[in-house]
Amino acid sequence: MTIQFKLPDIGEGVAEGEIVRWLVAAGDAVDEHQPVVEVMTDKATVEIPAPAGGVVSELLANPGDVVPVGDIIFLLDSAGGAAPAPAAESAPAEAPAPAPAAQPSGEVMDFKLPDIGEGVAEGEIVRWIAAPGATVAEHEPVVEVMTDKATVEIPAPAPGVVTEHLVSEGDTVPVGTVIFKLAQAGGASAPAAPAAPAPAPTAPAPTAAATPAPAPAAPARPADAKVLAVPSARRVARELGVDLHMVPGTGNNGVVRRADVEAYARGAEATAPASAPQQTAAAPAPAAAPAPAARPEAETRVPFRGVRRKIAEAMVRSKFTAPHFTVVEEVDVTDLVRIRAQAKKIGEANGVKVTYMPFIMKAVALCLERFPMLNGRLDEATEEIVQCTYSNLGIATDTPNGLIVPVIRDVQAKSVMQLAEELGELAQRTREGKVNREELTGSTFTITNAGNIGGTLATPIINHPDIAILGVHRLRKAPGVVEAPDGDRIEVRQFMNFSISVDHRLADGADGARMLAYLRTLLENPGLLAL
Repeated sequence: MTIQFKLPDIGEGVAEGEIVRWLVAAGDAVDEHQPVVEVMTDKATVEIPAPAGGVVSELLANPGDVVPVGDIIFLLDSAGGAAPAPAAESAPAEAPAPAPAAQPSGEVMDFKLPDIGEGVAEGEIVRWIAAPGATVAEHEPVVEVMTDKATVEIPAPAPGVVTEHLVSEGDTVPVGTVIFKLAQAGGASAPAAPAAPAPAPTAPAPTAAATPAPAPAAPARPADAKVLAVPSARRVARELGVDLHMVPGTGNNGVVRRADVEAYARGAEATAPASAPQQTAAAPAPAAAPAPAARPEAETRVPFRGVRRKIAEAMVRSKFTAPHFTVVEEVDVTDLVRIRAQAKKIGEANGVKVTYMPFIMKAVALCLERFPMLNGRLDEATEEIVQCTYSNLGIATDTPNGLIVPVIRDVQAKSVMQLAEELGELAQRTREGKVNREELTGSTFTITNAGNIGGTLATPIINHPDIAILGVHRLRKAPGVVEAPDGDRIEVRQFMNFSISVDHRLADGADGARMLAYLRTLLENPGLLAL
């Protein structure tokens, strides 16, 4: 049987992917679940596995090609018997033929949780999209799975009937575990993904003043259709309260872009005032309605799942594996504030945002050269402490999905301005969920900065398996003693607190204290960073 393997939906909002590299060649035999191709989306880089054992007969895309979700990217002659699958080669255009529930072949597939990202060993079942007994089309989402990296919808590899769920919502299962059974249909595949935004152009009508554009009478697509949209479009739609089903997409295959959502919202706002004045006079009436005030005992329950639980697991592993020792130092950063203000102007002229972090990162790299016992990790497999001569700094970043730690490499070899540019770009992609797995691994030391939020002191938890982590706390003005030849004087100075937590198995508290003392010297005399 020849399987036409289509690029799957590998993440909410992912509409297309770039072929990074093929892991096999035409003619190669592959096992079920063996990685075949590496694909990059705007959210992650993932390896796509073979849906069954067999021989890869043809590769239909080249490295560097960007292909929409649903495009056939390779052909696989599976190890099973022959089936009339090739007849569906031109099916995408005629997809409206409904999928019959009949299964002439009688084959039942054990669907295993695929490898949905490099380094991902397990996934949590967030929710089942298709219930037992449901007829699904090829590529139709069956289950939503959360890993420590992203939430993805896993599609059906072929048309058929979901006969059984083998795991429950909330279960965490290893990659390769059979999670559902699919009785494959032998006939034509079910309707293709609803990429038919043909009637959509009539929906926005941004210049029409008589009828509001978002009127539900003329949706851009069926209410139950899956909307292909880029992540930024989904975020903006949530912020503006726009129903994505109503927004015509101008991207490839009807993909909704951020600009589409914004244009649709502007059209809705332009038409809203036509009826608003009449409502204004009578508006006070609803004021009496909010009688049922929130009860004191009211509560909200949120499932402890996904990224939040992954963060919790990492924190518990670190806290109960590494005995933490924390030491704190107060640093007079008055001179650093002045130099940063000058650097900020230079950065703005070159389109680079310069914060205090690049200076701190550079100082940390210089400290780690002097105190290598704090720069590395514990290799538990070989029972060796790995000390590094390079500084790969993990930067804890606050995102809508929780605390993520991307890594900036070889900090010791970069200037403050280079670090500012790289930090700004990496932090932005991290908040948008666009960093790949490689950018989230390999740290030798971590910095966490909550200073812009507030707080004068904290004892950060080590980013396991790093040896240590530095906490950066808020900038504040306070009276300070300034030494001078003609006598000490008190003046308003700028201060920051720094705290370092050390894995006491691998380094001593004195090592952390000495590093902080040297960090203080560098930041109180920022000209030393140029040495």
